[in-house]
Amino acid sequence: MTTSAAAKKDEVARSTVVRPYLGDDEGSVVNLWNKCLLRDPITTETFRRKVLLDENFDPNGCTVAVSASEIVGFSLAIRRRYPYYGAGLEQGKGWITAFFVHPDFRGEGIATKLIKSSEDFLGACGVTEVYVSSYTPNYFVPGVDIDAYAEAYTLLKKLGYKKHERAYSMGRSLLDFDCSSDKDNLCNSLLSQGIDIRIFEPKYITGLLEFLSTHYPGELLRVALDQLRKNPSTDQIFVAVKNGCVIGFSHYEDEHFGPFAINPAFTGRGIGTCLYYKTALLMKEKGKRNLWLAWTTGHAKDFYYRRGLRVTRRHEVMKKALK
Repeated sequence: MTTSAAAKKDEVARSTVVRPYLGDDEGSVVNLWNKCLLRDPITTETFRRKVLLDENFDPNGCTVAVSASEIVGFSLAIRRRYPYYGAGLEQGKGWITAFFVHPDFRGEGIATKLIKSSEDFLGACGVTEVYVSSYTPNYFVPGVDIDAYAEAYTLLKKLGYKKHERAYSMGRSLLDFDCSSDKDNLCNSLLSQGIDIRIFEPKYITGLLEFLSTHYPGELLRVALDQLRKNPSTDQIFVAVKNGCVIGFSHYEDEHFGPFAINPAFTGRGIGTCLYYKTALLMKEKGKRNLWLAWTTGHAKDFYYRRGLRVTRRHEVMKKALK
């Protein structure tokens, strides 16, 4: 870098102001978002619903970078202000769920200023661990897309963020979904053991919520509650039932599969396979052409791979301890 280029870079960084989000910023932020995060565009409605109307939203944690009256960067930091569906406040944890800088202003230290501002906000709120970006419910991506947003990934590592876990988006076509006899035999075998995989009925409301509250508080419980509130007679949920008790469930919405979960005491019996099979079959019968899931990790990725899903995006959930 030449001396003049370095001086210009320093001047831009010094003249850029990072300040809290204001109501008049909405249009500029949404437009810049869609210019920067090409794999994750949003609408104004989505921005209002998932950012401004999130119960944990705090304008002081939502910051913009302004250069010569133009918004050139954005960062959103969140900590829980209200308990989350049995998971509580998750005290000590905070999240940066989105950040970006205009392509013409990158490499000038603006992203670093935005991240530092987010960390200062979270630290002042008692946060000791910052994650990018496994916040629920209103996350945009489960972590940094290490292929699409390599610059952001490199920057975060330079700023002290480390890998927490790898997450994968996966999907498959349902056009050639195989309704094989092997799957029917497996589900019939479960039925002979007193385990019935069936479409949800309202009589299972309390049993399903008790199952999720006990074994999977947080996001899975929220998803079920939201779906049931929209339609208590929904056919978008399957349940695994034994002796009248719910021991597993699966869920879909449009072409999105998941989440699904099994009582840990009943894993390894093929319940998950039958829940997936029956859910995917119903999706196909309802005219869905594809099945996808936003993210999965670890052994679950292998489970889906064996069922024809392939990785479409690679994310890394990153973590940093605040001093």
